Amino acid sequence: MSKPQWFIIDDIEKFIESTRILVFDSFGETNEKKLDELAYTLDELDSEEIGELNLILSQDECKIIATEYLLKQKHKTKKTIRYLITDKKYMSMIESFNSRMISNLLNNLVNKGMLDTAYDAETNDFIFWVKEDAEENKKQKPETD
Repeated sequence: MSKPQWFIIDDIEKFIESTRILVFDSFGETNEKKLDELAYTLDELDSEEIGELNLILSQDECKIIATEYLLKQKHKTKKTIRYLITDKKYMSMIESFNSRMISNLLNNLVNKGMLDTAYDAETNDFIFWVKEDAEENKKQKPETD
């Protein structure tokens, strides 16, 4: 097995920001956008998208997640710090950003009253379902035989 190749990150803030935007912009896409069409900077998003991005996948959350995947090195004499990552760790980081975004989306929908949730001990996970509108159900007439 070959030794993993490490990539040096020149600007940690830009690296995290561009990955966060990439995950957001590619979420839910059904291969409509090509890789070179995906956004990597805030300039490529409109103000509504930026607001949604900040709501469902904040820069601070992404910084915390990224620390799990980055190798931090400190120069012995200069005391400068640099960060490195492998392609495999980068893919895992993207998956973690995506999982966090989905979790935040579901949480926002629950808080808005659009989804109900419960813990399923059998699967050891939460389940979600669309809340039924009580007023709408009152208006509907039940089917009869």
